[in-house]
Amino acid sequence: MAENIAVLIIDADADSRRMAKGLMAEIGWVTIAGESSDPSQGLELVRKIKPDVVFLNLYPAADELLELAEKITRSVPHITLFVTSSDKDPDIIIKAMRSGAKEFFRQPFDKDELMGAFRKFRMSDHGSAEGISHGRIISVFGMKGGVGATTIAINLAVNLAQHTKKRVVLVDLNLQLGNAALFLNIKPKYSIVDIAGGIEEIDPATVKGILPRHDSGIYLLSGPPRPEQAELVKENHLDRILLVLRSMFDFVIIDTTNVLGELALRALDESEMILAVLTDDLAAIYNARQCLDIFERMGYGEDKIRLVMNRGFSNRGISSQDVEKSISYPIFWKIPNEKYPTVLSSLNQGIPISLFKPHSKLSESFRDLANHLDNEFYPEEERTGPKKRKGLARRLFGGK
Repeated sequence: MAENIAVLIIDADADSRRMAKGLMAEIGWVTIAGESSDPSQGLELVRKIKPDVVFLNLYPAADELLELAEKITRSVPHITLFVTSSDKDPDIIIKAMRSGAKEFFRQPFDKDELMGAFRKFRMSDHGSAEGISHGRIISVFGMKGGVGATTIAINLAVNLAQHTKKRVVLVDLNLQLGNAALFLNIKPKYSIVDIAGGIEEIDPATVKGILPRHDSGIYLLSGPPRPEQAELVKENHLDRILLVLRSMFDFVIIDTTNVLGELALRALDESEMILAVLTDDLAAIYNARQCLDIFERMGYGEDKIRLVMNRGFSNRGISSQDVEKSISYPIFWKIPNEKYPTVLSSLNQGIPISLFKPHSKLSESFRDLANHLDNEFYPEEERTGPKKRKGLARRLFGGK
């Protein structure tokens, strides 16, 4: 494991500084390398101390301190910036992330959140082991209920596993009313709640023993068996879970809820790509425009947000050209319509449509989408390059 993480605290608020130091002191592998109550000395101290992490409070002047944050990340790019503020305005969080901050902590501090952020940093940036892969996270986000996001997430995962031979896990992040296990005809013994409950011990070996494997080759991390258990899963749990899953799989496909709560936002932030699903009806198009406005404010661009038009070749709705014109955003992929009885039968039998009717236009579209994404994330020169030494995950799951 990597050496201790050195932290420089820049905080004009004495109480906040004392609280942060106290919580960090409880983390055995975090060291306070320096502290300052004078933000004007911030950049000079960063260059002098050369910490691993700068912990910056935006009090008392957020705009000026955000400028300092940007100077730090621009001048010393190898240093990781954590930002905190007692201001709960979402715009502050967005501005902090745009300035280069990797984490944002609301005050009063949450010990678990703070520890989770340092653990994530330690494993990924500061102390990642040689041979551990870093899989790509793709979130499938429905612009409204009923647009088929879960069906797309499942069939994309299945096709990635079967046609690209990648290691794939599907995460059902609709923690109250998720149906991924039902649609795959799987009865999981464990769920995301079990992992969250033992988050301190979670590692690839433990996860391997928990996740059920579908006949198609994908693994499933299901939601809680009871809706009221959703509140047991916190942001720091999700951070840790995704970090471990990244080390085990080439693709982590998240079927996320269409409610932009804390967990959904965290998943979207962690994703390399978001497949935002809509249909050709007025409500979905209206919601798409609203969501795109939010994503723009969050700093997401067209490289991250990809619009997917589901049932895109029906003759009853608004044309894709009119949709693009209406929302001023390109459609990345069009998934053709399929006869409803066929889809319904697939769902009721718990067989993904790609396996239930593999030669249909719908299945062909999912297969083409999987190949397209595989080529985008793992280009030919990477796939044909020199083989790397197998890490723990490849030994556990059987690498290529």
